[in-house]
Order: sequence, then structure tokens, then C-alpha cells
Amino acid sequence: MFFFIFCMTILTPVSISVVGMVMRKHPVRDRNWGMGYRSGRSMKSQEAWDFAQTYFAGIWMKWGAVIAVISAVVILVFRGGDYETVSEWVVGAQIVCLCLSVVPVEVALARRF
Repeated sequence: MFFFIFCMTILTPVSISVVGMVMRKHPVRDRNWGMGYRSGRSMKSQEAWDFAQTYFAGIWMKWGAVIAVISAVVILVFRGGDYETVSEWVVGAQIVCLCLSVVPVEVALARRF
């Protein structure tokens, strides 16, 4: 059971990192409300759009890798204890980090455009 929970716990940040890699290699070229990093600031111009796609992809690549390592270490530390509850907290923290990844992109867009 531990191995399954361990894998599921690191699945989210690994997925985030992979999506970042795909977004960096194949960014969404045309501004739209369906795909890519979409916000009011990123939609103002094509230049802002292109910048936001690249910047956001880089953040997801880096943050995903870091969160995966931290999550793995935390779960391994609590292997002998209540790792199921710990994994729930870890996944919750991962989701918060995922949501907070918007902040540096918006700050960068505000400074640059």
C-alpha cells in the first residue's frame, strides 16, 4: 500500500513538470481563451502572450521537479507512521503551490508590459 500512495503522491508534481516541458517545447502560439496560460495581462498583446507561455512553462518545470523531490522525502520520512494522512497534506500543499504559480507570472508580466 505504501508504494501505491508514494507513487500517487509524486504523480501530481511530476505531471506538472512534464506539462511545463511540453508547454516550453510547444507553446500555444495564438491568443485564445481555451489553451495555454490565460489571464487579462497575458491576453493584452501577442508579445505578452508569448512571454507568459514561456515563463509559465519554466516555472512549472522547475516547481514540479522541486515539489516532487520534497514530496518524496516527506512521504519517505513518514513511511513508518501515518503516511496516508501525511500524503493527503502533501497533495494539498502541491495544489496550493500549483495555484500560487500564477503569482510570479503575473508579477513578471506587470513588470515587463
